[in-house]
Amino acid sequence: MDMLARRFIIMVFVLFLGACSLRGAMNAMTSPEDRAFAQAMVDNLKGNNQAWLERHFRPDLWAESGKQLAGVPALYPSAPGATELVSYSVNSSNIGSASSERTQEFTLVTEGGGRWAVTRFRTHATGRGAPRVVQWSVVPHATEPPELAILKTMDKAVPWIWGGIIFVLLLIVGIIVLIVRSSRRRRDPLAGQGPGTP
Repeated sequence: MDMLARRFIIMVFVLFLGACSLRGAMNAMTSPEDRAFAQAMVDNLKGNNQAWLERHFRPDLWAESGKQLAGVPALYPSAPGATELVSYSVNSSNIGSASSERTQEFTLVTEGGGRWAVTRFRTHATGRGAPRVVQWSVVPHATEPPELAILKTMDKAVPWIWGGIIFVLLLIVGIIVLIVRSSRRRRDPLAGQGPGTP
């Protein structure tokens, strides 16, 4: 491997490290439609938009949730702030068939004015039907919630973790190269000697 190729590989690794984060991984795992739906869920819970919520809740959950929804807006920060997706998971079965099922779980943190609210909800879809919300909760926090703190901590740690992995891989490659060169020299005692060397 020549010097130019080595420099190119190192540059790619550095660029990869700079782009790697849990937030980036979260965006890669979720579709724009899923992220938009998660944001809409928070917005409509916060705004107590019961017409939207009823369309997207499973009927039995809607019947249970009707009385609780009126108090939900007060659980969110009153000051303007951002909402961030901090956790996502998906579970699918019988993919491609009419009886396929898909369950998604979202966790979002809304921040504003030194207050936070954690919104969790789960959706379930069968076949080609639209996903319906089957579980939800909103929990207010006076301090930064652990879900957001963990995400920030891991985002700082991920580049170091990748750096350690790449360092170990480069070290292994270096050891292999040294072993191969040493083996060649043992097989060819004249290797490494210039012209005219006695």
